[in-house]
Amino acid sequence: MKTDRPVLVGAYAALPAFRADQERFYEGLADRGIADGLELPFRDGLGEDVNWLAGQLRGRFIRSVITLIPGTMGRVAASGTFGLASGDDAGRRAALGFLHEARVAAEELNQLTGEQSVSVLHIHTAPSTTAVPEEFARSLDEIAASEAAAGGGWSTRLVLEHCDAYSPDVPGEKRFLPLDEEVPLAREGGIGITVNWGRSAVEAQDPARPLTQIGRLTAEGLLEGIMFSGAGPVANGFGGPWADAHLPLTEDEPTSLMDADEVRRCLLAARGAFSYTGAKIQVPGEATVDERLAMVGRVTGLLSEPVVPPRG
Repeated sequence: MKTDRPVLVGAYAALPAFRADQERFYEGLADRGIADGLELPFRDGLGEDVNWLAGQLRGRFIRSVITLIPGTMGRVAASGTFGLASGDDAGRRAALGFLHEARVAAEELNQLTGEQSVSVLHIHTAPSTTAVPEEFARSLDEIAASEAAAGGGWSTRLVLEHCDAYSPDVPGEKRFLPLDEEVPLAREGGIGITVNWGRSAVEAQDPARPLTQIGRLTAEGLLEGIMFSGAGPVANGFGGPWADAHLPLTEDEPTSLMDADEVRRCLLAARGAFSYTGAKIQVPGEATVDERLAMVGRVTGLLSEPVVPPRG
């Protein structure tokens, strides 16, 4: 694949349990042209064996993304005040420290592989329900000032990943700032915004919400990427109703509202104005490596199609 706009896979959501199978899975993602890069989770680091991870990336996956959402949500759950948009100074500074750890880890991974294995870090407007726009702006200002004082030097850039916004009428999952508040923050901070299809659908319990947000960000010139991760209104084998459960396409999980035509509509609305697209889906626990690759590949295959209006 290796295009100017890479296709990323959040492989950790579909990863087999055993290392030998994990290695076959990564090999298959590359050899079958399913992924150009990965979305890597950052919790307290990049996993127990970074050298092994570097070996899986080297020569296969470039311009990957590190997402801070797993570690962010764990810390939000523990304190309630952790986040770059926190009104609690200790919580905000803890989030700045966490981001610094992730940036250092990205640099170390790139040094281990000898390649631009990671180019983007996904940041978020945490904490849940109490995020303050002005505090997120303050965090971005402090990050920029720190970079300027150090003379730059990072090989990665920051991208704001929009997650479901807090609403008293919808239970939600992440419950961060609404897009209306994130747009001016991103513009003023000089960063782009990525949409996660499932999280936007969960936000309003409406499968039309991702398309609307993609269209808006395209018009605003702020769309950075689109990650396709499904959601649905009823409980299923992956989670409860309207959970951020990374459902596959409708053909692989009938309760998922993310079908092929919806993916095509979103790509059409984006008009090519993005830096990357990707897929992050769960698969059944008993699925073989080949079945996992096939399910992920059904999503990423759509991302490589010529962009034409969907049927109907």
